[in-house]
Amino acid sequence: MALNKALPTDFGVDASYWHILALQVNRGDRSAAVTLAGYIDEPARRGGCRPIAVMTLTLAGDSYPGDADGLQYGALYAALKDTPQEDGSAPPLTGARDA
Repeated sequence: MALNKALPTDFGVDASYWHILALQVNRGDRSAAVTLAGYIDEPARRGGCRPIAVMTLTLAGDSYPGDADGLQYGALYAALKDTPQEDGSAPPLTGARDA
């Protein structure tokens, strides 16, 4: 699973393929810190290339997609498309397509 959305990077090329790199979950607080790695495209990731961008987004409270049974990656990716950043700005992955 991953998301497709072109976002600019410091390297002058867009990262278009976003894959969960790391996940830290606090079930008691109903929060998760999701670190995403951005690649030029899916073949770059599958070919072993290093990410050209990394971002960490926090899902908490009503945005936390888990329940008493745990957390599913599909629900994480869906929540990442809709959850504003901690400073209240728009979600960077709004409009992303499932990959």
